Amino acid sequence: MSERKQAPADRVETGRKTASKSDNFVDIPTTPRAFIEALVAMDTTSAKSNLAAIDLLECSFAAAGARIHRIDDADGLHASLLATFPAVDGTVDGGVMVAGHTDCVPVDGQVWTSDPFTPEERDGRLYGRGTADMKSYLGIIAALAPQISQTRLARPLHIAATWDEEVTSMRGAFALVEKLDELHIHPDIALVGEPTTMHAIGAHKSMNVITLTFRGLASHSSLPVRGLNAIRYAAEFITWYHTEIIERFQSEGPFDDGFRVPWSTGGVNVVQGGTAVNTVADRAYLELDFRTLPQVDALEIHRRVHEKARDIDERMKADAPPEAAGDVSQVGVTVETVGQVTGLASGPESAAARYAVSLGAIATADKVTYGTEAGTYEAAGMSAVVVGPGDIAQAHGPDEYIELDQIAAGEEFFQRLIADLAE
Repeated sequence: MSERKQAPADRVETGRKTASKSDNFVDIPTTPRAFIEALVAMDTTSAKSNLAAIDLLECSFAAAGARIHRIDDADGLHASLLATFPAVDGTVDGGVMVAGHTDCVPVDGQVWTSDPFTPEERDGRLYGRGTADMKSYLGIIAALAPQISQTRLARPLHIAATWDEEVTSMRGAFALVEKLDELHIHPDIALVGEPTTMHAIGAHKSMNVITLTFRGLASHSSLPVRGLNAIRYAAEFITWYHTEIIERFQSEGPFDDGFRVPWSTGGVNVVQGGTAVNTVADRAYLELDFRTLPQVDALEIHRRVHEKARDIDERMKADAPPEAAGDVSQVGVTVETVGQVTGLASGPESAAARYAVSLGAIATADKVTYGTEAGTYEAAGMSAVVVGPGDIAQAHGPDEYIELDQIAAGEEFFQRLIADLAE
């Protein structure tokens, strides 16, 4: 049976202590397993709200006496959370940050053996959406909040829970970094939870997603002089992008054999446009991605994409026919960056990786193909490492699971963390 205790819901920050804004109470799980199951039971898939998970985590850390900083998004549906356990002398700057995301990927179109939001144990595994990626990580540390509060910490411990990680926009992590800066809190080390089977991962590629919309002028295809074919210009961009950016990555490098694909990659992967075969296409829409090695300047690729788009935009405007059938003022190209995950380059000898290994993580020089929030925290000045229970091979697909011994390994890791931070 799950062990739970009650604490007031809807708490507000009052320094080390918290006060209830209402007389409502929620059950707070008191064991890692129970906390994991409570989080998994919440449908916080990326298109939905994560507030239920944030509310539960907030209540847990507030009840343990942490200083709570909640970062609500303007949409009213999402929030990030920072819970700080100060050092015994009151210090909140520095220390260690345990960070994870509360959102998970959708289950649409997947065939599951059991309800993805009803955790179920089978054959030494706990099944459910988010068990591996990465609610187990957050559930374990949240269940240990009372123990943290009873420990005389020599250095502060911060726990961060974010959102928007799975859709690559990282708005939750970016908002968290801004809040940390506002509070003058600068953790020395960030332990970023992802399913690495407790290996300390020190590098991953960046992940970038850009959309481009080309607007031309529609006309009957028998009168092309009155129209402007948006697909033609989009095709020019596609050819340029693959020839000048992506193929050069593969042929010219740089290269890093630590990655399964040792060069930066990318492509135009979504193309939409036109309305009918007898109509000059007035619109074309592209989605592209690129994943750069940590040593490649991703912002330079963004700059080149925007520069090429501006060039095509100017020519489209110049090419608009005088006898156009439509609104010439709409002609051109618009570009939007919809996802930007910063690469991680800290490596196995970083302070964070060495610290994680000292707590029981498995040392490795491996570099992973997926992106995480660790690069964002590294860019903010922290030494960051990716480490957590579970296997990425079980994430995102149907019948996602985590081995029970991985949950135990995660708890042992955090127990060692608490002991190491103690006076």
